Amino acid sequence: MMAYPETKVEAQQHVTGQVITPADTDYEQIRRGWNLALDQYPALILVAATAQDVVTGVRFANQQGLGIAIRATGHGVQYPADDNLLIVTSRLTGVEVDVKNRTVRVEAGAKWQQVLAQVTPHGLAPLLGSSPYVGVTGYTLGGGIGWLARKYGLAADSVRRIEVVTADGVLRQASATENSDLFWGLRGGGGNFGVVTALEFGLYPVPTIYGGNLIYSGENALDGLRFYRDWVKTAPDELTSSIAIIKFPNAPQLPEALRGKIQVILRAAYTGSAADGQAYIQKWVDWREPLTNTFHEMPFAEIGTISNDPVDPAAGYGSNEMFNELSDAAIATIVRRATDPASPLVMAELRHAGGAIARVAADANAIGNRDASFYFQIGGPLFTPEAKTASIAYIRQFKADLKPYLRGGVYLNFMSGDEVTSRTQDAYRPESYQRLRALKAKYDPDNRFRYSYQLVTSA
Repeated sequence: MMAYPETKVEAQQHVTGQVITPADTDYEQIRRGWNLALDQYPALILVAATAQDVVTGVRFANQQGLGIAIRATGHGVQYPADDNLLIVTSRLTGVEVDVKNRTVRVEAGAKWQQVLAQVTPHGLAPLLGSSPYVGVTGYTLGGGIGWLARKYGLAADSVRRIEVVTADGVLRQASATENSDLFWGLRGGGGNFGVVTALEFGLYPVPTIYGGNLIYSGENALDGLRFYRDWVKTAPDELTSSIAIIKFPNAPQLPEALRGKIQVILRAAYTGSAADGQAYIQKWVDWREPLTNTFHEMPFAEIGTISNDPVDPAAGYGSNEMFNELSDAAIATIVRRATDPASPLVMAELRHAGGAIARVAADANAIGNRDASFYFQIGGPLFTPEAKTASIAYIRQFKADLKPYLRGGVYLNFMSGDEVTSRTQDAYRPESYQRLRALKAKYDPDNRFRYSYQLVTSA
């Protein structure tokens, strides 16, 4: 491993943040992200305190010939940045709300919970995902599908301005009128073009939602997915939903009541009146009485309770695909594989897309697959070191069985492992992918930012 004992002292004199080497006691904790399955050993870590620290870090990497990995909060790095530079922006947490213009400027280390705390008192909502404890920046650059997606689009669609340090160590502004090519590519291109230090994006008038879960026992999986497919055919844009098959492993980390059990969970958020939202959910209750019904009108600030995603770091592995339609054969395959007692996977979830996602012009930003009807995600936590090998093998079998029914596209934020290099192209239209490659060659010709979703340069 590389070491920079003298360089650390020199580097620390030029930044207000913290420079960390493998010799430091906090290196072990800071080198790891939220997904503990990604084990990396960077030569240096810069925990930036200002945008100028990021500029200094990028220029240092150029001088030393280092690759640059970027981690805003716990998420971000897609594969190990061994022997190179990791820039962590978690200390950049400023949030500035412009209520009159319904916009907010958010620094790169802020999490969605910090944004919610500032905007929801004004009856405004951002386009966050399922968890308020995910960082804003990485989620947004990868697209950002959340509980308002069918009504207002993906998070990247709401971005108005981006502040980014490019590979030449220059802090740039990117918008529709300034560095517009870079602005196009950053929205959907991940961390390939620089270190984003702040985003400005639009907010929406959603003070409350009608949302929650319906939980059914596992024997309802086949009929439940078929009912869901037919139910969403007439869903208005105000209704964003998903259905998941959760197969809880027989693991001591789980409550005894859940070990070895299978549940089918409908999750949804409705942005119109609570009465209208209740009417749509009532169709499920009339179909079959759920074991649990948590649907109610709630302040938008409580939107994280719909998914109740984990908040503590853990090891996990997953994959994703997309569907244009769900045939009976596709549904039967999903249910068979997701409920297989031999499966090491915990979760298989279908998210209904369409609506505002599909109405954005195909070339408005880099995001592809806008006309997909469903996003499909599979995976789960890894309770043992051997579980990753088993999960990868089973996911390959699962997707091979589904291949005749798949669209062929992927969603960046649900990718992990080798697919980050092998499937990135499938996230884009062919012409958009070529445009991204050209942007990569222009803004990062030496491929300093090579730990995000993999783009091959055109140089």
